[in-house]
Amino acid sequence: MDRITIKDKTFRVSMSEAEIKQRVRELALQMSRDLEGRNPLFLAVLNGAFIFAADLMREMTIPCEISFVKLASYQGTTSTGTIHEVLGINEDLAGRTVVIVEDIVETGLTIRRMIEQIGTRRPASVKVCTLFFKPERLTEDLKLDYVAFSIPNDFILGYGLDYDQQGRGLKDLYTLDKDMRNIVIFGAPGSGKGTQSDKLIEKYGLNHISTGDVLRAEIKKGTELGKTAQQYIDQGQLIPDDLMVSILASVYDSFGREHKGVIFDGFPRTIPQAEALKAMLAERGDNVAAMLELDVPEDELMKRLLLRGQQSGRADDNEETIKKRLVVYHSQTQPLIEWYKQEGIHYHIDGLGDLDRIFSDICKVVDGI
Repeated sequence: MDRITIKDKTFRVSMSEAEIKQRVRELALQMSRDLEGRNPLFLAVLNGAFIFAADLMREMTIPCEISFVKLASYQGTTSTGTIHEVLGINEDLAGRTVVIVEDIVETGLTIRRMIEQIGTRRPASVKVCTLFFKPERLTEDLKLDYVAFSIPNDFILGYGLDYDQQGRGLKDLYTLDKDMRNIVIFGAPGSGKGTQSDKLIEKYGLNHISTGDVLRAEIKKGTELGKTAQQYIDQGQLIPDDLMVSILASVYDSFGREHKGVIFDGFPRTIPQAEALKAMLAERGDNVAAMLELDVPEDELMKRLLLRGQQSGRADDNEETIKKRLVVYHSQTQPLIEWYKQEGIHYHIDGLGDLDRIFSDICKVVDGI
């Protein structure tokens, strides 16, 4: 299931069970090397860490012990900031290597409280191992010795984590769906892509990232990324994909975490760029929800662009130049269309006819994602 609804919230898969277990295995091997000969005592924090602790123990290759402490700091989807100890630590910790096993570290308040309590029992050392870590939320001065995943500041559940005690048994990790709709829009010159983008922005409150506009803005502002891009342009070279993605990421992040989505216009143009965009969004817990392909017959595109040239006086809107631009567009776009079909998010839009009918077809797609 890509999406599930629990009570009043909708969640979407953000990490698979296989991905989690592979990383847990890697972490266990690292800890086994680091802690060999110490017979460490794992203190797993209930309730969330019980699945992580069990999988971690099964993957350890050295003798180790486990016990549990129960603390609560959650109600609903926001932290209360209050910690209530339910079960204490009963083992003799003197001279022991103690490893606190957490499902998630956010502010660090829970971990700091545990470290303070454990420290009164004279352990040889105290280490912290967490499945998930939200660096944006950290307020305590803490050292995290073992971190499986650093993640954005989004509410998650599954693999032991819950929403009001529901969802702990889900095998995959799910992220709270923020009703965000990131859209890649494709359309040949003259397809009406700009017009439809404007209508989408007005109706859904989306942000708009146009590659050309972003580059010009970064260069004009004199940012470090803009200066680097200008150097490539001055040398007549194409801007490298990694630099372009960094620029787009900077603009994307400027919208904040609560934005309603972004229309990506003019990027990606190649499969490696599409893969880079996917990775950039995944790092933030986001994704491309739909790729919209505005399909208009070439003879109609030619008519529109020639008419535009007559009305605007644009020198590049002549028949010879238009044909070259359309050849480039189709050669670049076709592989991407197939790639997005494989991703399962390609939507074909008939771009010929009444503007309102075209927009209505687009809205049906957007409302369904």
